[in-house]
Amino acid sequence: MASRKVIIVGGGIAGLTLAIGLRQAGIAVDVLEEQPSWRVLGVGISLTGPTLRALRSLGLIDQCVAVSFGYSQMLVFDREGAQTGAIDMPRLNGPDCPAQVAIERRALHDVLLAAAEQSGARIRLGLSVRSYCQDKDSIALELTDGSHERCDLMVGADGLHSKVRAMAFPDAPAPRFTGLAVWRYTMARPPAVDCMHLAYGGGNKPGLNPVSPQSMFLFLVQKIESGARLPYEQLPALLRDQLTPYKGTLDWVREQIVDPALVDYRPMESLLVPAPWYRGRIVLIGDAAHTTTPHLATGAGIAIEDTVVLAEELANDAPIEAALANYMKRRFERCRLVVDTALLLGEWEKDPTIPASNHVKLIRETYATLAAPI
Repeated sequence: MASRKVIIVGGGIAGLTLAIGLRQAGIAVDVLEEQPSWRVLGVGISLTGPTLRALRSLGLIDQCVAVSFGYSQMLVFDREGAQTGAIDMPRLNGPDCPAQVAIERRALHDVLLAAAEQSGARIRLGLSVRSYCQDKDSIALELTDGSHERCDLMVGADGLHSKVRAMAFPDAPAPRFTGLAVWRYTMARPPAVDCMHLAYGGGNKPGLNPVSPQSMFLFLVQKIESGARLPYEQLPALLRDQLTPYKGTLDWVREQIVDPALVDYRPMESLLVPAPWYRGRIVLIGDAAHTTTPHLATGAGIAIEDTVVLAEELANDAPIEAALANYMKRRFERCRLVVDTALLLGEWEKDPTIPASNHVKLIRETYATLAAPI
């Protein structure tokens, strides 16, 4: 409804995408981003077929595909570099669209920010929420600069360590350390890497993901004992050591890892806030409600789906509470599937006795389930 106003706390993938969907529904939107200037963290991510389908519903699929690298398979290798299998990705967006793409985070941010600004959303940097007070008709916010705003709904899109969640859901579980870390490193793309590669059998799981005709990134999942930070200057050598068991293309990749500034190392946490993700006129989306490890390449995807569903429900004539209840009905089990399956895959990766074929089978089955409409 055009008379509604929504304030979104967090200007990441979920926050910007929701702003676009709400503006297309005629809803006034403010996006509050705590950082005083844009800092896009991370290397690259995958946008699977369901994620591209969600972006298509917002009119954003062409812009994203144009600045990414598309493919329709994942190839699976052993530690010697021999191919042992393939996972065909569901092609959900027509014969002219790749089944899946990988994209640099900066490129995706640029697409979303441009679309949000063009939609008329008000983007406000260096601001967050200090406190709130809600009644049956609206919610009043005090912002961190001392100013005050009133709106119909506040959306927490502020990530794993969400301040909105801490304020409104003090009984929510804390993020769970998974005992795993993920490494990433960007480098030139050799012609042989024309889709995602996964390798098993060396005590960890490395993979390669092309994000443009020129570049790709290595990712590697490692079992760790704690989430302690590693010495900056030692990062390239530590990552190279993790690749020692692997031959084939990963031999060449190992030699490219020289610059600590290009190493992205992150201990992995997971979170699933119990339903419902709303209290009164406050609702959580994306990582603030469900943070998944990257084993299904779907964390950003289910955040984008959240925004499409929430925008659709808020565009209806139903009261806010009914819209939020419908949002939960459409989202919880799907997001739980992704979080729980990714955790299971991570646990399997800690156990070298579980064959790679088990991983491949579960990934294939989960992608088939996620191909269903949202």
